[in-house]
Amino acid sequence: MNRSGSPLPLARRLVAAFAVVAALVAGLFTLQTAAGPREAEAASAVGGPITRAEIIARAKYWYDRGDTWYSQDQADAISDGTGGKYRPDCSGLVAMAWHLPKKSDGWDLNTDDFESYAHKSWVDLDDLLPGDALLRNGHIELFEKWVNPGDHRDGAWVYSENDYGQKTNHNINPWSEMETYRGIRYDKIVEGSPVSDGGADFDGNGVGDIYATGDGSLTIWNGKGSNNFASPQVVGGGWSEFGRPAVGDFNKDGKSDLAAVKSGALHVWNGRGGNGFGAAQVIGNGWGGFSAPIAGDFNGDGVSDLASVKDGTLYVWNGKGSNNFGAAQVIGGGWSPFGAPIAGDFNNDGKSDLAAVKDGSTLHIWNGRGGNEFGAAQVIGSGWGDYDSTLMSLGDINKDGHTDIASVKEGTGTLYVWNGEGGNKFATATAIGNGWSTYF
Repeated sequence: MNRSGSPLPLARRLVAAFAVVAALVAGLFTLQTAAGPREAEAASAVGGPITRAEIIARAKYWYDRGDTWYSQDQADAISDGTGGKYRPDCSGLVAMAWHLPKKSDGWDLNTDDFESYAHKSWVDLDDLLPGDALLRNGHIELFEKWVNPGDHRDGAWVYSENDYGQKTNHNINPWSEMETYRGIRYDKIVEGSPVSDGGADFDGNGVGDIYATGDGSLTIWNGKGSNNFASPQVVGGGWSEFGRPAVGDFNKDGKSDLAAVKSGALHVWNGRGGNGFGAAQVIGNGWGGFSAPIAGDFNGDGVSDLASVKDGTLYVWNGKGSNNFGAAQVIGGGWSPFGAPIAGDFNNDGKSDLAAVKDGSTLHIWNGRGGNEFGAAQVIGSGWGDYDSTLMSLGDINKDGHTDIASVKEGTGTLYVWNGEGGNKFATATAIGNGWSTYF
């Protein structure tokens, strides 16, 4: 308890300009695994907007350190892994996870401060989402997720700092204990994450949307949560000559944009919210021969990047904002046996990962490390042959804080969803409905 508390250059010019940064191992590109928790640049700024995924990743960093011994003394502040330091008590943990600024006296917020904090709102316990917090007299804990999203009375996973002689805890808080708290929410949490989670949120409601252009028109199904979607909305035609669009935040305004290739030229449509878009902007040529681009934040700077495969080699173009991208970087070869990759945050560490199906059968995931680096491929499971061609990342469509994926099964036209569970794990496929082949 405590009260202290530039336009893209032609792709053919790029290969000679950059060295391959990943080695080929068994036909896959892999990188050495670093020991212990990895420090990285923060996607958020101190006191600025922050995603739920980053909040949880920051808390997990402290837990993984293994040396965050409880103290109410600000002089014992511990690194947050991104250049800051926070006091290792209960309120310091939440201040660290939310990436809050210090008070005027140089101390982190205490529990009394959270009670009256101007940038928080009270929420019902049943409405808690990953990255919210539980506050009561003299103590605060960080809410991670429900043990059972279908029955909150089974309790919740929380991160906490509790007492001297203890380190950061990660445990289940039973419902009977939770009822002694009130829920609070930081008002600078960005509900949707078009940068790192690979999904689309065109209407800005914090739930992933589905989109398709397979019939020549852009059609959007807005997510409503719990794997439910609104009726299709046809946004506009003229998409027949474009490849499947990527979704990201290319101008860094917090809205989901589209990027697609036509006749070797990359175009971007900036989102305006409410399923609206600005006029197409031609970004650059030289995209012929590349797979349809995907978007993610592969270097961890908070701006959407693009990635694509050509002749079995993966390339990344880092976003600079304002629809500008850096020169292509060669990430690694060995991609010929794989279908087109998708991007998302599949292990909930706030970094963009890649997933792809090999030989029309087995799903693999490469976890992002930031800096355009990825860990070794992990085999997730087989039986993906009927789903490879339309595999897509949806963001979070059931509002549990995890990236979900979907695909239309070949030969049936049925859309299936695999809800993410974190740690590169997915729940059993859920059939959403039939009649989707026309759109994909």
